[in-house]
Amino acid sequence: MFSTSSPAASAVPPAHMSATVHWAQRADTVYLTWEYVSAKDAKVKLTESSISFTATVGGKQVAMQDMALGAKIVPSESKWFANDRSIQAILKKGEVEWWDKLNADRAFKLFVKADWSRWVDEDDPQYTGRPTGVDFAGTGGDFDDDTDSDDDDLALGDMEVGEMPPEPV
Repeated sequence: MFSTSSPAASAVPPAHMSATVHWAQRADTVYLTWEYVSAKDAKVKLTESSISFTATVGGKQVAMQDMALGAKIVPSESKWFANDRSIQAILKKGEVEWWDKLNADRAFKLFVKADWSRWVDEDDPQYTGRPTGVDFAGTGGDFDDDTDSDDDDLALGDMEVGEMPPEPV
């Protein structure tokens, strides 16, 4: 019989749920989103071949422990951040290639969903390299990798409505 004062009885694990992640990709990047409103104590751990996620949502812990990725990433060049609506990660792929799936382990299959709002196919004619509707400003990285863009150097000054910007030199 168990006593309520025994060490085993007091070491009851907290309520736990498995986390669901939405993913999309580009040739060199993977975008992950865990959609949990008001998540507290969010943590994302990245290794070269796996990812772990934990957070507290509504008093319950959600987690995804050591999910093996479909290919290698570069953890030092990958980033994550949390806000009031979600936790997002940007993973730099180890090699520029399109992945067939996010995870190598079928055990996580139920918890991995495609993020259709960001998804593009590698042969999609509208593919520009960046997801739409996402602002990663202030996350500590420079995500403008458009090397042939000269628009960063334009001095726009005080433009009026309907006025065109000056031509690049």
